Amino acid sequence: MVEGRPEPPFRVLMAGYVVDFHHRDACPRCLPDGSCRRLAAAAETLRVWRDRPDRQPREPATREQDGTTDRPAQIERGTP
Repeated sequence: MVEGRPEPPFRVLMAGYVVDFHHRDACPRCLPDGSCRRLAAAAETLRVWRDRPDRQPREPATREQDGTTDRPAQIERGTP
């Protein structure tokens, strides 16, 4: 965790897990149209946490600063 930022409460961490779970698979309470009350409640919890007034703005991280990229290293195989 970055210094100076408060640790998220347990309910916020669990809301993140609910969202992550729903990205992989539907839960037993998901409706056929893809909507889910659990997912909507988790999204609202995360939105409230992100929009709280005491939140410190995130510093944009740029990949150029640390010299890394999202691309895997090229392996020499005779093709570009």
